[in-house]
Amino acid sequence: MNYNMKKPLISFIIAISLLIIDGCRKDFEATAEHKATYGWEMFEMKDYLQSKEWFSNSIATDKKWKDGYNGLGWSYAKLLELDSLDTENIGSIRTFHRGLTYPKDIWNTTDVHLEILAGLTFAYHAKGNNSEAVKFGNALIDSTLIGLNPSRWDNWVFSHDSTLNYLDLRLTMAASYFALAKFDSTHKHLKVVLDSLGSPSLLINDYSTLLGKQKVAQQLDSLQKVLQQK
Repeated sequence: MNYNMKKPLISFIIAISLLIIDGCRKDFEATAEHKATYGWEMFEMKDYLQSKEWFSNSIATDKKWKDGYNGLGWSYAKLLELDSLDTENIGSIRTFHRGLTYPKDIWNTTDVHLEILAGLTFAYHAKGNNSEAVKFGNALIDSTLIGLNPSRWDNWVFSHDSTLNYLDLRLTMAASYFALAKFDSTHKHLKVVLDSLGSPSLLINDYSTLLGKQKVAQQLDSLQKVLQQK
C-alpha cells in the first residue's frame, strides 16, 4: 500500500477510534474538529462525496465549528452544488454564508474566514452573479493588505490545494469585472496576474472597441488555461 493510500486510511482509523476509547471503559465521542480533519483528508483525495458527509457530521456535532462549514462549502462547490440565497436548496453559497457568521477557532492556524471568502468569490462567479463575486473577492483582498505606498498584499493560497491561490482569485475578479463592464478594474487585476506570472504577454489597453474587448476575453481565457496547468 503506498503512502497516499495509507494516509487517509490511518486518519480514518484514528477518527473512528476516537468515537470510543477503551481506557477506563468510558465513551469518548469524536469532536467536530476531528471529523472536519478527516473531511479534509477525503477532500484532498478528491472524494468529495465522502468529504461532504464528514463535514456535515462535523457541523452536526458543533453547529458553530467554522471550518466544518468551510469544508462543506468547498465540497458542495466541487460537486457543482452551488445554490444561492434565494433558493431553498442547500449548497456551497448558503453553507459558506452560514460559516461567515461564526467565530474562528483561535487554535486553528488556517485562516478559515479567508477560505470562505474565496469560496464565495468562486461560487458566485460560477453562478454568474458577478456583483457578489467581486464583493467577496474584494473583501478577501482587503483582508490580505499588508502595506501601503506601494500597496502590498499577502499572497493567499488555499490550504487544501496549493494550486489554487491569489492568481486564480485575481483572474476571477478580472473576469467578473469584465462581465460587469467595469474595465478599469478588469485591467488592474489582469496586470497583477501577468506581472506575477512574469508573462511576456502584453496587457491589452483597448476596451473601447469590439475587437479590443474580444482580445481581452481571449486573454482571460488563455490565462485561465495557464493557471489550470500550474
